[in-house]
Amino acid sequence: MSDIGAEGSSRGLTGGEELPINSSSGLPTLPELLCPQDDTTSLAEEQSVYDHGPFPVAIVGMAMRLPGGVRNADQFWDMLINKQDGHCPVPGTRYNADTFYNDSKSDTIKTKHGYFLEDDLGHIDRSFFSMSKLEASRLDPQQRLLLEVVWECMENGGQTQWRGGDIGCYVGVFGEDWMEIANKDVQQIDRHYAVNAGDFAIANRISWEYDLRGPSVVCRTACSSSLVGLHEACQALRSGECASAIVAGTNLILTPTMTAAISNNMVLSPGGLCKTFDSTADGYGRGEAINAVYIKPLEDALRQGDPIRAIIRATALNCDGRTSSISAPRPEAQESLIQRAYEKAGISDLSETGFFECHGTGTIAGDTAETAAVARLFNKAIYIGSVKPNVGHSEGASGLTSVIKTALALEKRMIPPNVHFSNPHPNSE
Repeated sequence: MSDIGAEGSSRGLTGGEELPINSSSGLPTLPELLCPQDDTTSLAEEQSVYDHGPFPVAIVGMAMRLPGGVRNADQFWDMLINKQDGHCPVPGTRYNADTFYNDSKSDTIKTKHGYFLEDDLGHIDRSFFSMSKLEASRLDPQQRLLLEVVWECMENGGQTQWRGGDIGCYVGVFGEDWMEIANKDVQQIDRHYAVNAGDFAIANRISWEYDLRGPSVVCRTACSSSLVGLHEACQALRSGECASAIVAGTNLILTPTMTAAISNNMVLSPGGLCKTFDSTADGYGRGEAINAVYIKPLEDALRQGDPIRAIIRATALNCDGRTSSISAPRPEAQESLIQRAYEKAGISDLSETGFFECHGTGTIAGDTAETAAVARLFNKAIYIGSVKPNVGHSEGASGLTSVIKTALALEKRMIPPNVHFSNPHPNSE
């Protein structure tokens, strides 16, 4: 479990209509959220206000591949603000859903839909990267796509001459579909298998290809993987382990195995659709995503003239401990985590928050626990929301997609509407 206190977003959002953050709703305006003392305060002056806590971290660049054909931040924002989604049938390029589908038998998939990338997963510009034709053909598509996305992320952040830098690489992952496929053809297991099929090598691939010399770490903590990666990257910046860091998430659904396993646990929507907070919510829809952000200390970003997409005040990390099952949430643990993030950020008045981006998958147990924690912590009306109805639950990459959405909402001064939301679920009211 991870909580990110990002610039005025210290988590938040909601509702079924478009609402400007600086509306006359009684909530703080965007400048108030960013600079509570004075909305004309410069970023440099604002930074000094928080000198007693961990130094602020700037999100400088971002890039992504998301369902619905989203390949950049502008396309992502258009999807969000126009209430669109990337929900679709399982593509034939992944697996034959009809073969594995049965809505009444165990160990089968219970949905033939989800949220999938439209990219050709077999494509890679081999001439741009350092690999032979054979190696490229054996390479996990997650590595292929992330190589492109990281390059675009650094371009988006206006970075030059960054190869060979003191840059960390933290990648959140989920599942081992490519390794599962590779293991089914033992005659194809060659010397490239070790680093091309295992997800443990994804961060190392990025660090090696781009000559990044900071920590290179893969985080595998299920659905919190990319946020745990972001937390660890921020910690590394503050401890001096690296000067800046790429934080990424990957999730591709290449086989039916994990979908069948999750179907057995009764948490997937039969329609493969996330209807977070809605009275008709019936589980989550799995989603694919490849995303990345580039972060560095705010002071360095200002000095180097970098674009400031958002600012991370603090991050915090904990675990639910022993609950009714290993996957069951504990609202009290979520409350404690949010409080710790605020304390570390030096924000004593939680009511200054007007926008809380939830995990919000569409499962009754998960959404109920999270909304209960938010309701107890914030003593006034607060907008909440979730990006998953738009792009699905991309598991290991999902948290970073939420961070990118929140950064865009702050930039645009607009809270995007929640899609597939008509009537609130009784447990979330």
